[in-house]
Amino acid sequence: MRRAGGRVGAGFLLLAAALMFGVLAPQPGVAQSGAMQRILYGEVLSAEPVVIQDRPSGKGAATGSTVGAIAGAAIAERGDGLLGALIGGAIGGAVGRAADRAGSSKRGTEVIIRLDSGEEFAIQVPGEQEYIAGERVRLVISPSGATEVRRVRG
Repeated sequence: MRRAGGRVGAGFLLLAAALMFGVLAPQPGVAQSGAMQRILYGEVLSAEPVVIQDRPSGKGAATGSTVGAIAGAAIAERGDGLLGALIGGAIGGAVGRAADRAGSSKRGTEVIIRLDSGEEFAIQVPGEQEYIAGERVRLVISPSGATEVRRVRG
């Protein structure tokens, strides 16, 4: 009886840890109160559709390995529980890594901008957005380096 409770408790802790990492992880593009941002102005030179490939987080592989190991151990017969956990963990990790990579690709727009200072920059903006050559834009640069392109109205 005590052993079953230990498994349930360990499973609960594992689930709680997974939820905490997912929920408490910092979210990109979220501003913090009081954080100073740098503002630059410029003009759009060109805009092209692109596929933006973010760096995979690794959470998919870690989650897949954990779930696969637990499932493999549960499915395997008594004597082969360790082998089942190893095989399940390897398969789950591979599936999780593939899902993580697939989820990190998104459509975007590469905008080439000439700043008022004369410097030229390329920035990849998420989503299919329409920018017109000659359009005035404002670049808002966060302390982390994340940059947002905003149209200047009027």
